[in-house]
Amino acid sequence: MKRIILILLSTALMGAVSAQMANQVNYNSLEKKIAKSNLEIKNEKKSAKYKTWLKRGELMLDVYDAMTLSATNGMTAKEFEIIVGAPKAKDEEEIEGVSVDRFVMERTDFFFIDNMLVYWTFTKPLYEETLNEAYQNFKKVVELDSKNKSKKDLKTLLEKLKYHFITEGSNVYAKKDYAKSHEYFVKAIEIGEMPLVSYVDTVMIYYAGLSAQLNKDYEQAITLYKKAIDYNSYLDGNVYYNAYDAYKAMDKAEDGLSFLEKGFVQFPKNQNILYGLINYYLEKGENPEVVLEYINEAIKTDDNYSLHFAKGTLYDKLGNFENAIAAYNKAIELKPDFFDAFYNLAALYFNKGVEFLEEANKVPAREVEKYDVLIGKSNVEFKHSIPYMERALEIEPTNMQTLESLRNLYFRYRTESEETMKKYEEIDLKWKELKQ
Repeated sequence: MKRIILILLSTALMGAVSAQMANQVNYNSLEKKIAKSNLEIKNEKKSAKYKTWLKRGELMLDVYDAMTLSATNGMTAKEFEIIVGAPKAKDEEEIEGVSVDRFVMERTDFFFIDNMLVYWTFTKPLYEETLNEAYQNFKKVVELDSKNKSKKDLKTLLEKLKYHFITEGSNVYAKKDYAKSHEYFVKAIEIGEMPLVSYVDTVMIYYAGLSAQLNKDYEQAITLYKKAIDYNSYLDGNVYYNAYDAYKAMDKAEDGLSFLEKGFVQFPKNQNILYGLINYYLEKGENPEVVLEYINEAIKTDDNYSLHFAKGTLYDKLGNFENAIAAYNKAIELKPDFFDAFYNLAALYFNKGVEFLEEANKVPAREVEKYDVLIGKSNVEFKHSIPYMERALEIEPTNMQTLESLRNLYFRYRTESEETMKKYEEIDLKWKELKQ
Protein backbone atom coordinates (compact mmCIF):
# COMPACT_ATOMS: atom_id res chain seq x y z
CA MET A 1 0.00 0.00 0.00
CA LYS A 2 2.66 2.49 1.01
CA ARG A 3 4.79 1.62 -2.00
CA ILE A 4 1.88 2.10 -4.36
CA ILE A 5 1.25 5.53 -2.88
CA LEU A 6 4.88 6.42 -3.41
CA ILE A 7 4.77 5.43 -7.08
CA LEU A 8 1.57 7.37 -7.62
CA LEU A 9 3.15 10.42 -6.07
CA SER A 10 6.26 10.27 -8.17
CA THR A 11 4.34 9.58 -11.36
CA ALA A 12 1.83 12.36 -10.84
CA LEU A 13 4.37 14.91 -9.76
CA MET A 14 7.29 14.12 -12.06
CA GLY A 15 8.52 17.42 -13.40
CA ALA A 16 10.71 18.39 -16.27
CA VAL A 17 13.93 17.99 -14.34
CA SER A 18 16.68 17.16 -16.80
CA ALA A 19 18.60 13.99 -16.01
CA GLN A 20 22.35 14.08 -16.13
CA MET A 21 24.70 11.17 -16.69
CA ALA A 22 26.43 10.01 -13.51
CA ASN A 23 29.85 10.21 -15.11
CA GLN A 24 29.25 13.91 -15.90
CA VAL A 25 28.93 14.95 -12.27
CA ASN A 26 32.00 16.81 -11.06
CA TYR A 27 31.84 16.43 -7.28
CA ASN A 28 35.17 18.18 -6.75
CA SER A 29 33.89 21.27 -8.52
CA LEU A 30 30.74 21.27 -6.38
CA GLU A 31 32.77 20.93 -3.18
CA LYS A 32 34.82 23.98 -4.19
CA LYS A 33 31.67 25.96 -4.92
CA ILE A 34 30.24 25.05 -1.51
CA ALA A 35 33.45 26.15 0.20
CA LYS A 36 33.40 29.44 -1.71
CA SER A 37 29.74 30.02 -0.86
CA ASN A 38 30.44 29.33 2.82
CA LEU A 39 33.01 32.14 2.80
CA GLU A 40 30.69 34.53 0.96
CA ILE A 41 27.84 34.23 3.48
CA LYS A 42 30.32 34.97 6.26
CA ASN A 43 31.44 38.12 4.45
CA GLU A 44 29.52 41.09 5.83
CA LYS A 45 29.17 42.90 2.51
CA LYS A 46 28.34 39.89 0.38
CA SER A 47 25.91 38.40 2.88
CA ALA A 48 23.91 41.64 2.73
CA LYS A 49 23.21 41.10 -0.98
CA TYR A 50 20.26 39.00 -2.11
CA LYS A 51 22.28 37.67 -5.08
CA THR A 52 24.63 35.88 -2.68
CA TRP A 53 21.74 33.94 -1.19
CA LEU A 54 20.05 33.36 -4.53
CA LYS A 55 23.27 31.90 -5.89
CA ARG A 56 23.75 29.74 -2.79
CA GLY A 57 20.18 28.42 -2.95
CA GLU A 58 20.66 27.50 -6.60
CA LEU A 59 23.92 25.77 -5.68
CA MET A 60 22.11 23.68 -3.06
CA LEU A 61 19.65 22.53 -5.72
CA ASP A 62 22.55 21.58 -7.97
CA VAL A 63 24.08 19.61 -5.12
CA TYR A 64 20.81 17.74 -4.58
CA ASP A 65 20.59 16.95 -8.29
CA ALA A 66 24.17 15.68 -8.20
CA MET A 67 23.49 13.48 -5.19
CA THR A 68 20.32 11.97 -6.66
CA LEU A 69 21.81 11.98 -10.16
CA SER A 70 18.39 13.35 -11.14
CA ALA A 71 16.89 9.88 -10.74
CA THR A 72 13.13 9.70 -10.19
CA ASN A 73 11.08 7.32 -8.10
CA GLY A 74 9.36 4.74 -10.26
CA MET A 75 11.98 4.54 -13.03
CA THR A 76 13.01 1.03 -14.03
CA ALA A 77 16.51 -0.36 -13.58
CA LYS A 78 17.00 -0.24 -17.34
CA GLU A 79 15.92 3.41 -17.51
CA PHE A 80 18.26 4.17 -14.62
CA GLU A 81 21.27 2.72 -16.43
CA ILE A 82 20.40 4.56 -19.65
CA ILE A 83 19.64 7.94 -18.09
CA VAL A 84 21.79 7.97 -14.94
CA GLY A 85 24.57 5.56 -15.77
CA ALA A 86 25.90 2.12 -14.90
CA PRO A 87 26.34 1.48 -11.16
CA LYS A 88 29.74 0.78 -9.65
CA ALA A 89 28.32 -2.34 -8.04
CA LYS A 90 25.07 -4.25 -7.70
CA ASP A 91 23.87 -6.53 -4.94
CA GLU A 92 20.66 -8.07 -3.69
CA GLU A 93 19.45 -8.02 -0.11
CA GLU A 94 16.31 -8.79 1.84
CA ILE A 95 14.68 -5.92 3.72
CA GLU A 96 11.67 -6.77 5.90
CA GLY A 97 11.10 -9.91 3.88
CA VAL A 98 11.25 -8.11 0.53
CA SER A 99 13.93 -8.75 -2.09
CA VAL A 100 15.68 -5.46 -2.91
CA ASP A 101 18.27 -4.75 -5.61
CA ARG A 102 20.86 -2.13 -4.62
CA PHE A 103 22.73 -0.06 -7.20
CA VAL A 104 25.87 1.45 -5.68
CA MET A 105 26.94 4.80 -7.12
CA GLU A 106 29.80 7.05 -6.00
CA ARG A 107 27.89 8.86 -3.25
CA THR A 108 24.41 7.37 -3.28
CA ASP A 109 22.86 3.89 -3.14
CA PHE A 110 19.66 3.32 -5.13
CA PHE A 111 17.17 0.61 -4.16
CA PHE A 112 14.88 -1.22 -6.59
CA ILE A 113 11.93 -3.48 -5.80
CA ASP A 114 10.41 -5.48 -8.65
CA ASN A 115 12.74 -3.66 -11.05
CA MET A 116 11.45 -0.24 -9.98
CA LEU A 117 13.34 2.52 -8.14
CA VAL A 118 11.70 2.98 -4.76
CA TYR A 119 14.18 5.01 -2.70
CA TRP A 120 17.81 6.03 -2.27
CA THR A 121 20.26 6.70 0.53
CA PHE A 122 23.08 9.25 0.49
CA THR A 123 26.25 7.44 1.56
CA LYS A 124 28.69 10.36 1.13
CA PRO A 125 26.65 13.56 1.08
CA LEU A 126 28.30 16.68 -0.28
CA TYR A 127 26.24 18.80 2.09
CA GLU A 128 23.73 17.89 4.80
CA GLU A 129 20.11 18.99 4.37
CA THR A 130 20.61 20.68 1.01
CA LEU A 131 16.88 21.25 0.45
CA ASN A 132 16.29 22.86 3.84
CA GLU A 133 19.36 25.00 3.28
CA ALA A 134 18.05 26.11 -0.12
CA TYR A 135 14.70 26.96 1.46
CA GLN A 136 16.35 29.20 4.06
CA ASN A 137 18.50 30.80 1.35
CA PHE A 138 15.48 31.70 -0.76
CA LYS A 139 13.69 33.12 2.28
CA LYS A 140 16.73 35.32 2.77
CA VAL A 141 16.41 36.49 -0.84
CA VAL A 142 12.81 37.56 -0.22
CA GLU A 143 13.94 39.41 2.89
CA LEU A 144 16.79 41.30 1.18
CA ASP A 145 15.33 41.88 -2.28
CA SER A 146 13.02 44.76 -1.44
CA LYS A 147 12.64 45.75 -5.12
CA ASN A 148 11.79 42.21 -6.29
CA LYS A 149 14.57 42.19 -8.86
CA SER A 150 14.99 38.44 -8.39
CA LYS A 151 11.31 37.72 -8.96
CA LYS A 152 11.61 35.73 -12.21
CA ASP A 153 14.64 33.65 -11.22
CA LEU A 154 13.41 33.10 -7.68
CA LYS A 155 10.04 31.84 -8.90
CA THR A 156 11.71 29.25 -11.12
CA LEU A 157 14.03 28.13 -8.34
CA LEU A 158 11.24 27.92 -5.77
CA GLU A 159 9.17 25.77 -8.13
CA LYS A 160 12.15 23.47 -8.58
CA LEU A 161 12.70 23.33 -4.81
CA LYS A 162 9.03 22.48 -4.30
CA TYR A 163 9.36 19.58 -6.70
CA HIS A 164 12.51 18.39 -4.92
CA PHE A 165 10.80 18.52 -1.52
CA ILE A 166 8.06 16.29 -2.93
CA THR A 167 10.62 13.94 -4.46
CA GLU A 168 12.66 13.64 -1.29
CA GLY A 169 9.49 13.43 0.80
CA SER A 170 8.40 10.45 -1.29
CA ASN A 171 11.87 8.96 -0.89
CA VAL A 172 11.90 9.07 2.92
CA TYR A 173 8.24 8.01 3.00
CA ALA A 174 9.28 4.79 1.24
CA LYS A 175 11.90 4.31 3.97
CA LYS A 176 9.13 4.79 6.58
CA ASP A 177 10.67 7.97 7.96
CA TYR A 178 7.26 9.57 8.28
CA ALA A 179 8.42 12.47 10.44
CA LYS A 180 10.76 13.55 7.66
CA SER A 181 8.26 12.97 4.85
CA HIS A 182 5.75 15.09 6.76
CA GLU A 183 8.35 17.85 7.12
CA TYR A 184 9.24 17.82 3.41
CA PHE A 185 5.63 17.67 2.20
CA VAL A 186 4.67 20.57 4.48
CA LYS A 187 7.52 22.66 3.09
CA ALA A 188 6.36 21.87 -0.45
CA ILE A 189 2.93 23.16 0.59
CA GLU A 190 4.43 26.30 2.14
CA ILE A 191 6.32 27.09 -1.07
CA GLY A 192 3.13 26.60 -3.08
CA GLU A 193 1.36 29.09 -0.82
CA MET A 194 4.03 31.76 -1.34
CA PRO A 195 2.65 34.66 -3.48
CA LEU A 196 5.49 34.24 -5.94
CA VAL A 197 4.53 30.61 -6.66
CA SER A 198 0.83 30.70 -5.83
CA TYR A 199 0.05 27.06 -6.53
CA VAL A 200 -1.38 25.04 -3.67
CA ASP A 201 -0.85 21.33 -4.21
CA THR A 202 -3.89 19.82 -2.51
CA VAL A 203 -2.64 16.26 -3.01
CA MET A 204 0.43 17.17 -1.00
CA ILE A 205 -1.76 18.41 1.84
CA TYR A 206 -3.32 14.95 2.05
CA TYR A 207 0.01 13.12 1.98
CA ALA A 208 1.49 15.49 4.54
CA GLY A 209 -1.47 14.60 6.76
CA LEU A 210 -1.01 10.90 6.08
CA SER A 211 2.69 11.13 6.97
CA ALA A 212 1.82 12.90 10.22
CA GLN A 213 -0.76 10.23 11.01
CA LEU A 214 1.69 7.40 10.35
CA ASN A 215 4.12 9.24 12.63
CA LYS A 216 1.36 9.25 15.28
CA ASP A 217 1.17 13.03 15.22
CA TYR A 218 -2.61 12.89 15.10
CA GLU A 219 -3.32 16.54 15.90
CA GLN A 220 -1.18 17.68 12.98
CA ALA A 221 -2.75 15.05 10.72
CA ILE A 222 -6.25 16.29 11.52
CA THR A 223 -5.21 19.91 10.90
CA LEU A 224 -3.93 18.96 7.45
CA TYR A 225 -6.98 16.83 6.60
CA LYS A 226 -9.24 19.74 7.52
CA LYS A 227 -7.14 21.96 5.29
CA ALA A 228 -7.49 19.49 2.41
CA ILE A 229 -11.27 19.52 2.88
CA ASP A 230 -11.26 23.33 2.89
CA TYR A 231 -9.59 23.14 -0.53
CA ASN A 232 -12.24 20.61 -1.69
CA SER A 233 -9.62 17.88 -1.94
CA TYR A 234 -11.11 14.58 -0.80
CA LEU A 235 -9.16 11.77 -2.57
CA ASP A 236 -12.37 9.80 -3.13
CA GLY A 237 -13.40 10.34 0.47
CA ASN A 238 -10.26 8.91 2.10
CA VAL A 239 -9.47 12.24 3.74
CA TYR A 240 -12.73 11.97 5.72
CA TYR A 241 -11.99 8.45 6.92
CA ASN A 242 -8.39 9.28 7.83
CA ALA A 243 -9.51 12.28 9.87
CA TYR A 244 -11.91 10.05 11.80
CA ASP A 245 -9.22 7.40 12.24
CA ALA A 246 -6.83 10.01 13.67
CA TYR A 247 -9.48 11.10 16.19
CA LYS A 248 -10.11 7.46 17.08
CA ALA A 249 -6.40 6.90 17.70
CA MET A 250 -6.64 9.67 20.31
CA ASP A 251 -9.70 8.02 21.91
CA LYS A 252 -11.89 10.79 20.52
CA ALA A 253 -13.97 8.79 18.05
CA GLU A 254 -17.06 10.87 18.88
CA ASP A 255 -15.28 14.02 17.67
CA GLY A 256 -14.42 12.29 14.40
CA LEU A 257 -17.89 10.88 13.73
CA SER A 258 -18.96 13.97 11.78
CA PHE A 259 -16.19 13.30 9.25
CA LEU A 260 -17.59 9.83 8.59
CA GLU A 261 -21.12 11.19 8.25
CA LYS A 262 -20.11 14.00 5.88
CA GLY A 263 -17.89 11.64 3.93
CA PHE A 264 -20.70 9.11 3.55
CA VAL A 265 -22.99 11.73 2.04
CA GLN A 266 -20.39 12.66 -0.58
CA PHE A 267 -18.78 9.25 -1.10
CA PRO A 268 -21.33 6.52 -0.29
CA LYS A 269 -19.24 3.88 -2.09
CA ASN A 270 -16.10 4.46 -0.03
CA GLN A 271 -15.75 1.20 1.91
CA ASN A 272 -13.50 2.67 4.60
CA ILE A 273 -16.15 5.24 5.48
CA LEU A 274 -18.96 2.68 5.45
CA TYR A 275 -17.13 0.19 7.62
CA GLY A 276 -15.97 3.03 9.86
CA LEU A 277 -19.57 4.04 10.49
CA ILE A 278 -20.68 0.47 11.03
CA ASN A 279 -17.88 -0.31 13.47
CA TYR A 280 -18.37 2.98 15.30
CA TYR A 281 -21.99 2.21 16.15
CA LEU A 282 -21.29 -1.47 16.82
CA GLU A 283 -18.56 -0.56 19.32
CA LYS A 284 -20.80 2.01 20.97
CA GLY A 285 -23.71 -0.41 21.14
CA GLU A 286 -26.04 2.44 20.22
CA ASN A 287 -28.54 3.21 17.47
CA PRO A 288 -28.61 -0.23 15.80
CA GLU A 289 -31.24 1.03 13.33
CA VAL A 290 -28.76 3.63 12.07
CA VAL A 291 -26.13 0.94 11.61
CA LEU A 292 -28.54 -1.18 9.59
CA GLU A 293 -28.99 1.69 7.16
CA TYR A 294 -25.24 1.93 6.68
CA ILE A 295 -24.88 -1.86 6.35
CA ASN A 296 -27.57 -2.01 3.68
CA GLU A 297 -25.79 0.75 1.77
CA ALA A 298 -22.52 -1.12 2.09
CA ILE A 299 -24.06 -4.36 0.81
CA LYS A 300 -25.16 -2.58 -2.37
CA THR A 301 -21.53 -2.18 -3.38
CA ASP A 302 -19.91 -5.01 -1.42
CA ASP A 303 -21.99 -8.15 -0.85
CA ASN A 304 -19.62 -9.31 1.86
CA TYR A 305 -20.30 -12.13 4.35
CA SER A 306 -19.06 -10.00 7.25
CA LEU A 307 -21.66 -7.33 6.48
CA HIS A 308 -24.46 -9.88 6.54
CA PHE A 309 -23.07 -11.26 9.80
CA ALA A 310 -23.03 -7.75 11.31
CA LYS A 311 -26.60 -7.34 10.10
CA GLY A 312 -27.55 -10.60 11.83
CA THR A 313 -26.05 -9.52 15.14
CA LEU A 314 -27.96 -6.23 14.98
CA TYR A 315 -31.28 -7.90 14.18
CA ASP A 316 -30.55 -10.29 17.03
CA LYS A 317 -30.02 -7.34 19.35
CA LEU A 318 -33.27 -5.77 18.15
CA GLY A 319 -35.12 -9.03 18.82
CA ASN A 320 -35.96 -9.52 15.14
CA PHE A 321 -35.59 -13.30 15.12
CA GLU A 322 -36.52 -14.03 11.50
CA ASN A 323 -34.36 -11.32 9.97
CA ALA A 324 -31.41 -12.36 12.15
CA ILE A 325 -31.71 -15.94 10.88
CA ALA A 326 -31.93 -14.76 7.26
CA ALA A 327 -28.83 -12.57 7.66
CA TYR A 328 -26.77 -15.32 9.31
CA ASN A 329 -27.79 -17.79 6.61
CA LYS A 330 -26.75 -15.33 3.92
CA ALA A 331 -23.36 -14.96 5.60
CA ILE A 332 -23.02 -18.77 5.58
CA GLU A 333 -24.04 -18.90 1.92
CA LEU A 334 -21.20 -16.50 1.09
CA LYS A 335 -18.72 -18.20 3.43
CA PRO A 336 -19.63 -21.85 4.11
CA ASP A 337 -16.94 -22.28 6.78
CA PHE A 338 -17.86 -19.16 8.76
CA PHE A 339 -17.73 -20.38 12.36
CA ASP A 340 -19.19 -17.26 13.96
CA ALA A 341 -22.31 -17.34 11.79
CA PHE A 342 -22.98 -21.02 12.56
CA TYR A 343 -22.40 -20.51 16.25
CA ASN A 344 -24.60 -17.41 16.41
CA LEU A 345 -27.38 -19.19 14.55
CA ALA A 346 -27.16 -22.09 17.00
CA ALA A 347 -27.16 -19.63 19.91
CA LEU A 348 -30.15 -17.80 18.42
CA TYR A 349 -32.26 -20.97 18.36
CA PHE A 350 -30.92 -22.09 21.74
CA ASN A 351 -31.79 -18.78 23.39
CA LYS A 352 -35.24 -18.91 21.87
CA GLY A 353 -35.64 -22.36 23.41
CA VAL A 354 -34.55 -20.99 26.77
CA GLU A 355 -37.18 -18.24 26.53
CA PHE A 356 -39.96 -20.81 26.00
CA LEU A 357 -38.56 -22.95 28.84
CA GLU A 358 -38.48 -20.01 31.25
CA GLU A 359 -42.02 -19.09 30.25
CA ALA A 360 -43.17 -22.67 30.83
CA ASN A 361 -41.64 -22.69 34.32
CA LYS A 362 -43.81 -19.71 35.22
CA VAL A 363 -47.04 -21.49 34.23
CA PRO A 364 -49.21 -22.55 37.22
CA ALA A 365 -49.22 -26.31 37.89
CA ARG A 366 -52.91 -26.64 37.02
CA GLU A 367 -52.35 -25.35 33.47
CA VAL A 368 -50.73 -28.53 32.22
CA GLU A 369 -51.75 -28.11 28.60
CA LYS A 370 -50.20 -24.63 28.34
CA TYR A 371 -47.05 -25.90 30.02
CA ASP A 372 -46.75 -28.80 27.56
CA VAL A 373 -47.18 -26.46 24.58
CA LEU A 374 -44.36 -24.21 25.77
CA ILE A 375 -42.08 -27.17 26.51
CA GLY A 376 -42.80 -28.47 23.03
CA LYS A 377 -41.86 -25.12 21.53
CA SER A 378 -38.64 -25.00 23.54
CA ASN A 379 -37.68 -28.49 22.32
CA VAL A 380 -38.28 -27.44 18.71
CA GLU A 381 -35.88 -24.52 19.10
CA PHE A 382 -33.26 -26.54 20.99
CA LYS A 383 -33.27 -29.19 18.26
CA HIS A 384 -33.02 -26.52 15.59
CA SER A 385 -29.87 -25.37 17.34
CA ILE A 386 -28.11 -28.76 17.22
CA PRO A 387 -27.12 -29.02 13.50
CA TYR A 388 -25.71 -25.47 13.51
CA MET A 389 -23.74 -26.19 16.69
CA GLU A 390 -22.46 -29.42 15.16
CA ARG A 391 -21.29 -27.59 12.05
CA ALA A 392 -19.59 -24.97 14.21
CA LEU A 393 -17.73 -27.75 16.02
CA GLU A 394 -16.64 -29.26 12.71
CA ILE A 395 -15.08 -25.92 11.77
CA GLU A 396 -13.41 -25.42 15.17
CA PRO A 397 -13.13 -28.90 16.79
CA THR A 398 -11.44 -27.68 19.99
CA ASN A 399 -13.69 -24.71 20.75
CA MET A 400 -14.65 -25.32 24.38
CA GLN A 401 -17.70 -23.06 24.30
CA THR A 402 -19.14 -24.98 21.36
CA LEU A 403 -18.26 -28.33 22.92
CA GLU A 404 -19.98 -27.46 26.17
CA SER A 405 -23.10 -26.12 24.47
CA LEU A 406 -23.44 -29.19 22.26
CA ARG A 407 -22.71 -31.50 25.22
CA ASN A 408 -25.61 -29.92 27.12
CA LEU A 409 -27.94 -30.31 24.14
CA TYR A 410 -27.04 -33.99 23.66
CA PHE A 411 -27.46 -34.58 27.38
CA ARG A 412 -30.94 -33.09 27.21
CA TYR A 413 -32.06 -35.58 24.53
CA ARG A 414 -29.74 -38.51 25.30
CA THR A 415 -32.64 -40.84 26.26
CA GLU A 416 -34.54 -40.28 23.00
CA SER A 417 -32.32 -42.57 20.92
CA GLU A 418 -29.17 -44.69 21.04
CA GLU A 419 -27.58 -42.39 18.48
CA THR A 420 -28.04 -39.32 20.69
CA MET A 421 -26.74 -41.20 23.71
CA LYS A 422 -23.64 -42.23 21.74
CA LYS A 423 -23.09 -38.63 20.62
CA TYR A 424 -23.37 -37.45 24.19
CA GLU A 425 -20.87 -40.01 25.49
CA GLU A 426 -18.36 -39.16 22.75
CA ILE A 427 -18.58 -35.42 23.22
CA ASP A 428 -18.55 -35.75 27.01
CA LEU A 429 -15.27 -37.68 26.77
CA LYS A 430 -13.77 -35.13 24.39
CA TRP A 431 -14.92 -32.26 26.58
CA LYS A 432 -13.31 -33.79 29.66
CA GLU A 433 -10.06 -34.48 27.83
CA LEU A 434 -9.77 -30.92 26.53
CA LYS A 435 -10.76 -29.46 29.86
CA GLN A 436 -7.94 -31.32 31.57
